[in-house]
Amino acid sequence: MPRGPTMLDPLTIKAALGEVKADLVVKQGTLVNVYTGEILEGIDVAIKASKIVYMGPNASHTVGSETKLIDAEGMYVVPGFIDAHTHIDLYCTPAEQSKAALIHGTTTLFAEPDQLANVLGFEGLKLFAEMIRQLPIKVYMLVPLVCPQDPLFDETHSLKPEEVEEALRWDYVVGLGEVVGWLRLLAGDKDYETKITIAQRIGKIIEGHSAGAKGMKLQAYVAAGINSCHEAINADEALERARLGVHVMVREGSLRQDLANVLPGLIMENINLCAVSLVTDIMDPEDLRELGYMDHVVRKAIELGVDPVRAIMMVTINPARRFRLDHEIGGIGPGKEADLVLLENLREVKVRVTISKGKVAAKDGEVLVEAAPITYPPYAFDTVKVGRAMLPEDFKIKVGKEGEVKVRVMKLMNEAINKLSIEELPVRRGEVKLPPGYLKVAVIDRHWETGKIALGIMEGFGAEVGGLASTLNFDENNLVVLGKLEEDMSIAANRIAELRGGIVIVDGGTVVYELPMPLAGVMSLDSLDSVSRRLKEMNSYLRGKGSKLKKPLNVMAFITFVTLPEIRLCPKGLVDVKQRKLVPLIIED
Repeated sequence: MPRGPTMLDPLTIKAALGEVKADLVVKQGTLVNVYTGEILEGIDVAIKASKIVYMGPNASHTVGSETKLIDAEGMYVVPGFIDAHTHIDLYCTPAEQSKAALIHGTTTLFAEPDQLANVLGFEGLKLFAEMIRQLPIKVYMLVPLVCPQDPLFDETHSLKPEEVEEALRWDYVVGLGEVVGWLRLLAGDKDYETKITIAQRIGKIIEGHSAGAKGMKLQAYVAAGINSCHEAINADEALERARLGVHVMVREGSLRQDLANVLPGLIMENINLCAVSLVTDIMDPEDLRELGYMDHVVRKAIELGVDPVRAIMMVTINPARRFRLDHEIGGIGPGKEADLVLLENLREVKVRVTISKGKVAAKDGEVLVEAAPITYPPYAFDTVKVGRAMLPEDFKIKVGKEGEVKVRVMKLMNEAINKLSIEELPVRRGEVKLPPGYLKVAVIDRHWETGKIALGIMEGFGAEVGGLASTLNFDENNLVVLGKLEEDMSIAANRIAELRGGIVIVDGGTVVYELPMPLAGVMSLDSLDSVSRRLKEMNSYLRGKGSKLKKPLNVMAFITFVTLPEIRLCPKGLVDVKQRKLVPLIIED
């Protein structure tokens, strides 16, 4: 499915001249022109099929007897919002997430199917391509490089160079996904070099992820041809990247909220924001339901002092230019894709109407279009392969002595970040005993039926829960179990296998909450509203058990993130991220 340049369409020309009448005309709105930064009053926008054919003061020549008219007087007309970096192959299906996107004015996503690729390999990429093909929004795909995130530690499905090249030539595939392991790249990792070279040879974009890189190492990373990054967490990091020609993507999503730490500093420096976009990275169902989507992100930017027109540009024309697609999307003008949003108020970013692919797709919070149904292949539901039933004995930390023992502890700083802490814990009858506030962690291979399990210790989760298990974690999606009672941990793990993936909470030997995610073990087939409510209930339950975290479930997603400092856990054992090596849980004297 090769994707070529935009082709001349005689119908578009005839419609622009009024020789063929428009299907839809938005009349007399106040237009935010992202090409010039102007606000223009009394503007008509005419649409034929999926294209804009006229933008100006009077589209009466395009109006026929069957042309639908929308009175936009008193409303702002802006391009459809773009999320330039996100992941939508988790929690809910892309079809469910597209509904929330439309309600909140978002018509285009650039998404990387890391979860499906790790669980299903190349078949996962093909499945994702099929899932996004008939959506009422546009989804441009990036081919993941995190399969697995680091082959030293993880054994998920992977993508061969020839598979990467084939996928890069598919329709709506714009490039390679984020290069997470920048230390691997700088060390001359051959797999990275091969796949990046393939992408460069056929003219594709390569997405960055340079968390923690600075100075000479950041320069070397950029020199490899990687020219975007969504990992800046303060203004200094954003400025350093922008000055090197890196397109800076500032996150405000469910897992990270960086706008407040980045944007005010950029405004103070009075830098050109044309190479800055606003992204979510991930927006979970709970936030989509309660906060919104890119409308929420734009609103937050405006609250932080960004001029409303510039904020709109950061989610429209800026990302379109970054992906070399500004001839098609990101603005309102003749020949462009007919993706636009009518706002009741520019500063409050209140979405009234969303037009996507030339159709009125959402109005006043109601979705008016549906994604085409898809039949999922049986193999996508047979992915949680633990290999055996888990026993309480599997979760005991055993040592060959009594008294006390030194251990490596994962000390939580927030939902995503932890620190390595060396501590002495008591041993009774050859088993490490945990004091209050400490929980056991286990990561179990769920890809190859090996029954392989590794144990760790966490401090700072807060919730004194018997057993919490999940198959949704970045990016390997192994079976992660957390808890204080071995019996409850084993019940939770085995229930996950029965559900074919998802999230389970067990207390006192009873399953108190469960959220099945049978599609690749990472996606529910239920509605976004249903999943949102269940996630909210589970997070609330964990807070009620003592967690001070806003979303305790997010901790489960990051336990396995072996490129995020400091200490992580994979089926092979504990990972010291800074040293990029496995380390034992028990420290021998």
